[in-house]
Amino acid sequence: MLSDWVTVYEFPLQDDLSAVAAFIRRHQLPMRISEERNHQCVATLAPQLAEPMRQLLQRWHAGEVDLEKISVHVYEEQPSDMQPPDLQGSDVAQSTGKSVAGDPAGPVDTTSRQEPVSGEPSISEVPYSVIPQWRLGQTPVSLLLIVLCFIGWALLSQGWVKGLVIFPQQAGDFDFGQSSLAAHLAQGEYWRLWSPAMVHFSLPHALFNSLGIWIVGRSLEARAGSWLFALLVFISAPVSNLVQYFWSPQVLFGGMSGVVYALVGAAFVVQRWVPGWRDVPPSLIWVAVIWLLVCMSGVVDYFISGGIANAAHIAGFASGLILGLLFCLAGGARRFAPQARPVKNARETF
Repeated sequence: MLSDWVTVYEFPLQDDLSAVAAFIRRHQLPMRISEERNHQCVATLAPQLAEPMRQLLQRWHAGEVDLEKISVHVYEEQPSDMQPPDLQGSDVAQSTGKSVAGDPAGPVDTTSRQEPVSGEPSISEVPYSVIPQWRLGQTPVSLLLIVLCFIGWALLSQGWVKGLVIFPQQAGDFDFGQSSLAAHLAQGEYWRLWSPAMVHFSLPHALFNSLGIWIVGRSLEARAGSWLFALLVFISAPVSNLVQYFWSPQVLFGGMSGVVYALVGAAFVVQRWVPGWRDVPPSLIWVAVIWLLVCMSGVVDYFISGGIANAAHIAGFASGLILGLLFCLAGGARRFAPQARPVKNARETF
């Protein structure tokens, strides 16, 4: 029953349980953290988890173990006469369906340690990342951006993007008063500060930017909220477009990459601020940063026709870092703190 919660451990209200919440969420345990009787109460729906988790949390509270180094082993439930033998001396607590393995760095009697039973897959002791399956209604701005990527590509393929791009400047000394951008703004065409982000010069270009928005953008929007996410896009798009124009005014440019790198920059800051946030794999963020540096080196220009809008990427990334930092300083990072998610019943998890 949903009400059959068994108290595992109680902590003082002032204790930070973000590591406990991250552990519960990482291993999909049927547990929750709630405030009861002026304490933070950790409870479970699975009675067989109560004692091993009580021991583990007691050791964690005493500073003896690191929950990030704890692994959970999952195995098929077996008849009582076929249960695997206890792992003596190895800091392991057996339970029906799951076992919680202790910190491998702690004192362990290796002579009595046994390998998991056959068919028992183990979850890595290193915290792993799983991209949540957000409901479409939670991320309307991200979905709109993805649609705009493909609309821009379709319009370009038909030659209908003259009203969206900033016309390249004629060769020669740059004078903003005589520039193409100044002419656009003088005619009231202010939308051109944003609209180049729609234009994509190939289908793979639109696909890669859409993938970045789908993975990074949707997680940011679902956590921060659509209005703040839209503000990030609203600011980063013209910043990246303007920097790219002033960097290379003679070049026609377009694409959502500047906005995508703003998302990467914001996610980079949030992950530094809230280490337990793993909606976006940290390795993916680092790959994007490394790719930015590789493109800046000029190597990629030899393999991609038309070149890379490096100035837009850098400006977008910088704007994402700044806006992400302001967001966290204002207290928004708490929206990204890992939360324990209650499950309907223990059978679904074990």
